[in-house]
Amino acid sequence: MAPAKCLRVMVVDDQEAVCEVVSDTIRFAGHEIVGTARDGMEAVERAAELRPDLVVMDVLMPRMNGVEAMKRILNGGTARRVMLMSGEFRSIGMTLEDLYRNGASAFLEKPFNVTKLFELLDEWSGGATGAGSAT
Repeated sequence: MAPAKCLRVMVVDDQEAVCEVVSDTIRFAGHEIVGTARDGMEAVERAAELRPDLVVMDVLMPRMNGVEAMKRILNGGTARRVMLMSGEFRSIGMTLEDLYRNGASAFLEKPFNVTKLFELLDEWSGGATGAGSAT
């Protein structure tokens, strides 16, 4: 079953392979990748251009971390939701509560759980993904 609404998603990660895997997974779930970025500064600029429904973004990146980029994106109204992902976000002195308090709609630990990603996409799109894994 396809999602009720196809989400327009931007993926941000400084590691190209991670960007590709996340993008492919989101496409498999029936959603559109409208763009990618490699760091927080580029994410803020691209979000203003693309106005995605959702930004899926790494926390630890060069030039501007994902938390600061998320705050700027949400404060600028250029995306409705930001999902953060990281394997080592605590190294910047933050807790999960800090991420949510700063505006994160969700957090996925790397390596990310595909089923959890599908469940969140289902919730935000109002339907079941084409993956059939989120039950």
